[in-house]
Amino acid sequence: METLLTTFLQNITLGPEQRYRNLGIWALLADQEAPVDYLTLDEALEKRVLTITEVDDAGEVPVLKVVNTSSQKVLLLDGEELVGAKQNRILNVTILLAPHSATNLPVSCIERGRWSSESPEFRSPKRTMSADLRKKKTQSVNFCLRHFGAFHSDQGEIWDEIEAKFARARIQPSPTQALSDLYEVQKDSSADYLRHFSSVAQQVGLAAAIDGILVGVELLGRSDTLWRLYPKLVGSYVLDALETAAQSETPAISSQVVRDFLRDAAAASVARRPSVALGFDLRLESAKVIGAGLEFADHILHLSLFRQNSRTAAQPTHRPLRPASRRRRDIIR
Repeated sequence: METLLTTFLQNITLGPEQRYRNLGIWALLADQEAPVDYLTLDEALEKRVLTITEVDDAGEVPVLKVVNTSSQKVLLLDGEELVGAKQNRILNVTILLAPHSATNLPVSCIERGRWSSESPEFRSPKRTMSADLRKKKTQSVNFCLRHFGAFHSDQGEIWDEIEAKFARARIQPSPTQALSDLYEVQKDSSADYLRHFSSVAQQVGLAAAIDGILVGVELLGRSDTLWRLYPKLVGSYVLDALETAAQSETPAISSQVVRDFLRDAAAASVARRPSVALGFDLRLESAKVIGAGLEFADHILHLSLFRQNSRTAAQPTHRPLRPASRRRRDIIR
C-alpha cells in the first residue's frame, strides 16, 4: 500500500501558483490518471439517480442512507455538504458507491439546533466544509477508527468549532447554528476570491497556503474530476482565508515548501482498511501531516492532506461516543 501511495505522490509535479489577497493555490499536475469512471455527487443528484435520506423515520445523527439507482459508480467526497431532512450534515469519508446499491453513510451534523424534517431527501448546496474544520474532523475520525473501528467524528468538537467560526467572522449564529448560514452571509466575499482561481491542463490537485503558510493539499485520481470539483475544493480554503482577509496580500510560498510537504506525506504511516463501499479507506498520520483518502482498483482516487502541528499530533482527543438518542436530545436543547 505504501508503495502505491508513495508512487502516486512522487509522480505529482508542480504547475503555476495563483494568488489573491491572503490565499495562494499551487496547481498539482500528473501525466497519468486513474482509469475509473464515476459520477460526482452533484452529477448523480442532477441526473436523479441518487437518493439520500435519513436511515428511517426516527433518524440517526451520525448515519444517512444513500441509494444509487444508476449503472455507474458515484464518488462522494469527504466534507461535501448535504442539506435538508432533519438536519444538515457533511460526509465523514470519501466513498465510491457501487452501481445499483444502497449504503449507509457516516456523517457529522453541522446544524446543532434542528431535529425536524425539512424535506424527505437531502440536496447538495455544492459546497464542501471549510478546510480547517475538515482537518479537525479528519483527526477525530482517524482517532475513532484507531480506537473504536468506526468512521465517526467528535460531534461535540464540530459544533464547538462551528460556533467559534461564527465568532471569528463576527457573525451572529442563526437559531439552529447551521454552518450553511455562515456560508450564505459570506457568499459574495467567497465569490470574489473564487474568480481569481482556475484549473489548468493535467491538474489533479492543489496545494493551498493562507497567510503565507501551507495548510493543505487536495489530490484526485483524475484531472476531469478535479475540474468538476475545483470550485468546491478551493472554496473550502476560501472559507478559512476570509477570517484574516483584512490583512494585506501575503508573499507566495516557495515551490520547495510544497515538495517538502508531499515528501512528508509519502513518509507518513498509513492505515488501510475496507471502505464503507468500494475500495479501501486510507488514513495518514505523522508529526507533520494528517490526512485521509480512498484507493480503488490499485489507484488513488482521492487524498486530503493537512499540515499537522505539534499539539494535535501529540495530544489527540476524542469525546466518548454517546447513544444516538442522547445526541438527538442535545441537538434540540
